[in-house]
Amino acid sequence: MRRLISAQCALPRIRAEIEIPGGAPGWLGWLVATDAGGAVVGVAAGGVPVPGEGEVYALAVAPGSRRTGVGTALLAAATDRMRAYDAREQRVKLPVDGDPALPFYLHQGFTALADPARLSRPLP
Repeated sequence: MRRLISAQCALPRIRAEIEIPGGAPGWLGWLVATDAGGAVVGVAAGGVPVPGEGEVYALAVAPGSRRTGVGTALLAAATDRMRAYDAREQRVKLPVDGDPALPFYLHQGFTALADPARLSRPLP
């Protein structure tokens, strides 16, 4: 999560997105999961940058909270937001081929596109 936050939440990036007239196109914001004590255990971000096509920009779960349903819940919440903006397909780009998150996304119904690090699934 620290790598994700340092890349996605850098002040210059946030400043640039805020300064876009009307906001960043298709940006739906961040979702944050916390434990009972309020500690952040997962984050997700996404949007609908192209009509009909949702994009998972980021999804990360703290190591101690993996395999507990946090990632699945965050993906489901992001998917619901995308559907509300008429997304019929959802995509994600993994940082590298063979990324450790690949099994998670495959289990969620994603399949590889021409680029094996780029995955997609239809949204019913």
